[in-house]
Amino acid sequence: MSDAVAWVEARFAGAIVVAILGLLLANVVSRAFGRPLIWTDELAVYLMVLGAFAGASLGLANRQHIAVTLVSDGLGEHVRKILARVVDTVLLALFALFAWMLWNWFDPLGVLAAEDLQAYSLKSFNFLYQEPTTTLGMRKVWFWLILPVFCLTGIVHVLARFGAVSERAQ
Repeated sequence: MSDAVAWVEARFAGAIVVAILGLLLANVVSRAFGRPLIWTDELAVYLMVLGAFAGASLGLANRQHIAVTLVSDGLGEHVRKILARVVDTVLLALFALFAWMLWNWFDPLGVLAAEDLQAYSLKSFNFLYQEPTTTLGMRKVWFWLILPVFCLTGIVHVLARFGAVSERAQ
């Protein structure tokens, strides 16, 4: 499952890069003709955020995230495997904490129980679902949804490593 998710993430991140390039080129051309597309800058920033989270999850899947390996490089193979398992355990704990934080922030049960989003926002002071983008005119929540997706895919990738270790042990 992790491999399938990583395949999708790689294509998604690639498509995002192409979309950003297209937006920036369109903006350059439109400015040259004196008719700038102001919204392209904001959309490019949001797309960069989406691509960064997709790429970060893909990096987790391939163990390509930034790491300081000075200590682990000097250790034996067995100790390195134990250290990798400890790192994966810490990552899983961090993703569990992140999932809890996202659940509280998005508060899906509170939103579903509310009469309307305006009343929910005023009561809870959570304006996540109401805040609009500056130039696009759409709600920012559509871009914030990358956070629970990243959390879920990160958990999938870390759990896959636990499964891969136990399969090798058998």
